[in-house]
This record gives sequence, C-alpha cells and structure tokens, in this order.
Amino acid sequence: MSDVIDPITAQQEKTDAQETAQEGYLRRVLIALDQFANTALFDGHPDETISSHAARAAATGEQWGIDLSAFLHKFEKDHGVHAEAGDVERARIVTALEDGAGDLPTH
Repeated sequence: MSDVIDPITAQQEKTDAQETAQEGYLRRVLIALDQFANTALFDGHPDETISSHAARAAATGEQWGIDLSAFLHKFEKDHGVHAEAGDVERARIVTALEDGAGDLPTH
C-alpha cells in the first residue's frame, strides 16, 4: 500500500458504516452530488464517491488516484478507504430497501 492508502480495521469499518447509516438529508444530497461528479468528470461508477474511486485508482498505481488520495490524506488519514466503507454501507442500505419492497424475486 502507499503512504496514503492503508487498510482500515474491522472496527473502523463498523464505525464508518454506523456513521453512514445515520447520515442526514443534507449529507445525503452532498454525497449524491459527489457521486454525480464522479460519474460525469471521472468516468466513475454512479454509486461511488470520488474519494472511493481515487482510493481504488491509487491502489492500482494510477497517478491521479495517488495524487488525489495524498491531497485528501492531509485532511483525514486514509480518507479514501473510509469513503469506500461508506459507499459499501450505502449499497447495503439500498439493497435492504429494495429487497424489503417485495417486488423482486428472491435469490
């Protein structure tokens, strides 16, 4: 791993998931704008934040990901990995909502 991308512990991931699950309206709107920018400007996945995308790019040696992750690391240690944990939790929340709707076949 690079100096700006380190794995997080299971406890850190759990804490990140708990914080994500409690995001308020304004935070969710800002995340949606981040995801939009990731898709429109960085050709990223629509349900992924720029920070998560940058962390994955850094992990594979892409210079833009390394540079952005290094910049974000100045504000929050391992920001990209924490963002990845948040993206995973948001995906879990949506999956649970859709599964609970009962309109889709069960697997």
